[in-house]
Amino acid sequence: NNPLYGSFTFGGGYSLCPSTTVNGTKVPTNPNCPNVSSTVSDNYWADFLFGTTNAYSLANFYEAHLTQNMHSVYAQDDWKVSPSLTLNLGLRWEYGSPYSDLYNRISNFDPISQTVLTTTPGAVAGNGITPVSLGGTYGKTLVNPDYRDFGPRVGFAYAIDSKTAVRGGFGMSYAHYTRAGSGDILGINAPQAQFASVTQITPTTANHCSTPLPAQIIATGKTTPSCYATADQGYPSGLVTSFNSATDNITYIPKNNKASYVESYFFSIQRTLAKNTLLDIAYVGNHGVKLEGFLNANQENPALGFARPYTNWPSDITEALNEFHSHYDSLQVKYEQRFVGGLTLLNSFAWEHSLDNASASLEGNSPSPQDGNNIRADYAQSDYNLPISNITSLVYELPFGRGHQFLSTANPVVNTVLGGWQLSGINTMQAGTPFNITYTPNSAQAVSPQIAATYRGANEYRPNHVPGQAMTQGRGNRAANTGYVNYINFNAFVLPPIKDAAGNVMSPFGNASRNPGRTPAYYQTDLSLNKKFNTPVESLKVEFRTEFYNIFNHTNLYLPGTISGTQGTTTQTATIGSTIASGNIVGGIPNGGGQITSTFEPRVIQFGLKILY
Repeated sequence: NNPLYGSFTFGGGYSLCPSTTVNGTKVPTNPNCPNVSSTVSDNYWADFLFGTTNAYSLANFYEAHLTQNMHSVYAQDDWKVSPSLTLNLGLRWEYGSPYSDLYNRISNFDPISQTVLTTTPGAVAGNGITPVSLGGTYGKTLVNPDYRDFGPRVGFAYAIDSKTAVRGGFGMSYAHYTRAGSGDILGINAPQAQFASVTQITPTTANHCSTPLPAQIIATGKTTPSCYATADQGYPSGLVTSFNSATDNITYIPKNNKASYVESYFFSIQRTLAKNTLLDIAYVGNHGVKLEGFLNANQENPALGFARPYTNWPSDITEALNEFHSHYDSLQVKYEQRFVGGLTLLNSFAWEHSLDNASASLEGNSPSPQDGNNIRADYAQSDYNLPISNITSLVYELPFGRGHQFLSTANPVVNTVLGGWQLSGINTMQAGTPFNITYTPNSAQAVSPQIAATYRGANEYRPNHVPGQAMTQGRGNRAANTGYVNYINFNAFVLPPIKDAAGNVMSPFGNASRNPGRTPAYYQTDLSLNKKFNTPVESLKVEFRTEFYNIFNHTNLYLPGTISGTQGTTTQTATIGSTIASGNIVGGIPNGGGQITSTFEPRVIQFGLKILY
């Protein structure tokens, strides 16, 4: 279960300078210590030094033994309607069972009873746990099987003449497995596997815990810790040894979950231009339906005064939800030349547009939404959306040596040195990578206090975007003394306020879209030079290779970091959980982060010697 050996979060801003209140405003009492606001980043650093955390997490060690059954049946036929028209017809049925466990240790949250149903032998009822013993596939997996995964395939190929062909097709494909860590595996779930997280109370001089800490820092049926624990006191002894619904982050898959699927379609025209030379122009698209994504099913909702939807469950719930979608359209042009004059050439160009609200659960740069109650607002360009891409690859046999245009009568020594060389190359030119722009709000606004990882549904908070301001400022703006690129334009964003003028906590969600930025374009040329040498032993040959990756040493910039700064304030009064318009926010302009501090690989040269026998 990827055990967490312990983590601490310092976001409370508890280390305030001494102050007095004058006319409702805090005024520092020490001129050398002016930071009297919890939103000042210096206070978070001081929290770290003093060990005053605002949250901490721990997980136990656990092994699951998973089983999944896969079955598929298909029928297909190629029907030659006429000498110039062929149809490809097919239908596929697939079944991928939900995961079961070798030792029948499966648990799933039940939104009706608001308890964790578990088949785990020996599980004890109470404190949010309900042991069950049921039959059939549902009884082993706590998810109903999906038997309706039919995937039709239709295609055609039509020869207009001897040099021109038209092709097209449509097909549906299902996904019965997603690499998402433990986020969608009910075998790694409470009460057998535990991911505990505690959101601390605000420390005072009177509420610190004694040492050792109590075994359970949050009593059964309660939602707040009984006392404040500092980092040097470690963790409560019972934090992950006995289940407590107030501290544990459980996993939830809706019992009527359906398999994700993609509808793929294309239409192309191929034309032979000359001998061994082909031009292919195609429209290629696909539509992803019921894609899996992660969110907090029990996220505190600012629009409802930060109330949780499952009022009888006191903590966060990681939900693997198959309700995300994607859409991809592209114009693709391919020029292919097969060994003409010793040259084999392939050039692939794509003009494309890809949108989704869940690109990937682990590898993507935006694996979870900003607001689990509004996943539509995350529908934007995909993590991998590249509007323009052109890749050229070639293999060229140099015309030197015996049997070639030049030095065809060379003596053995000259032929060995100069003849038989082969040059290969790949040139890549494409748009930069999309990236998300996020910030970390004050802990008072955190709507998922127990979940820290985006692959378990932690919120990716976005700031407000200032209309008319460019989000990035090019690769030429360098930070002094580092060479880092100040890529994100701070003036384009405003961090939402923590509270309104009346002290009501505001929504942390900004109006910036997901993945609004893009890194500079990517250029790279790779070359390879190789030659095979004969030896006195007929069956023994030696191949020499030298490879130049990024031969022109072009600096391709990586993704920028998140932004940071002091959140804004407002003179407006609103209801709790409200959103304040950017024009009514004072300050809040980021002043940290947003830099590109790393690059893709520079030039790399390597040599190799291969013996073939």
